[in-house]
Amino acid sequence: MFHTIIGQEETKQRLGHALTSNPGHAYIMTGPRGVGRKTIARAFAAGLLCENPDMNGACGQCPSCRYFQNSSHPDYREILLTGKEKVIPVETVRQQISGDLHLQPHLGRRKVFLITADDLNEQGQNALLKSLEEPPEPVVFLLTALSADHLLPTIVSRAVVWPVRRSKPEDLEQILHMKGFDEGPETAFYIAFSGGIPGIAVEMAASDWFADLRQETIQFFLDIPTISRADLLTDGYAFLDNNRQRMPDLLDILESLIRDLLVLPVSRSTDRLINADQAVVLKRFLQFWQDEKTARTHLTRSHEALMAARRGLSVNASFEGLACQLMLALRKELKHA
Repeated sequence: MFHTIIGQEETKQRLGHALTSNPGHAYIMTGPRGVGRKTIARAFAAGLLCENPDMNGACGQCPSCRYFQNSSHPDYREILLTGKEKVIPVETVRQQISGDLHLQPHLGRRKVFLITADDLNEQGQNALLKSLEEPPEPVVFLLTALSADHLLPTIVSRAVVWPVRRSKPEDLEQILHMKGFDEGPETAFYIAFSGGIPGIAVEMAASDWFADLRQETIQFFLDIPTISRADLLTDGYAFLDNNRQRMPDLLDILESLIRDLLVLPVSRSTDRLINADQAVVLKRFLQFWQDEKTARTHLTRSHEALMAARRGLSVNASFEGLACQLMLALRKELKHA
């Protein structure tokens, strides 16, 4: 079953060794959102429940595998955030784990619980800890988290931590192809823009709005050096305000453009650019500065303005103030370009 996971060879090898030896009772899969933690945890869960697992994971043929593939395995439970909840309720942890913990497996040797630990508050983690301290022999816990640092040290000390690595570009290309997206300039951009995270690459490629937002943001950025202050604070603000809900994505696009402008002078090719399809435009943008040092100074300050806007979003600062401050800061640094 591990063959369904593209890339992640080191992780799959470790999972295979665990399945063919003596698996522990708790594992924490860590990594950024969209990197594939849950996908890998589910494949591992299938192997743990399989009657004939090997280095390649579950056999996919036994009754246990068929139940798992049909999402009806009686010895497998996922404890995830549902509905409008902000955290998994403590009662859910207690009822779905503690209430089932000491019952014998229905089909095979093990029972597996998959839990999105990022969605547990401290009370929920403490409720889980009681089950982790002395779990029955057949029980295996699989936790997913952004980082082990987000969890109580007492939980981390009772589990094996497995970081899920970012995917290689060639693996992302294969993932996108498998999802039905053909090769091309846009696909190459999604691969570079994703930062090695499959979930981001697939989400952007599948969206019906991101490509338009990107082109509009690129034009907004290119207009900043020449647009009047009044037009920037009216038309420019209207653009940001219309995309208020997608401001984090808009900032990501702006940051990728600044990053490419910083990389261009020291790169011998466009292969290192995120926006490789915009290389000609970006090179022209750089030509207005007299030297590389001046360009780097202004671009670095522009990047700092983007980071300040990102921090403002995270603390729910006034959007109007945040947007205007960002635009004026960018205009100040880019107007000589």
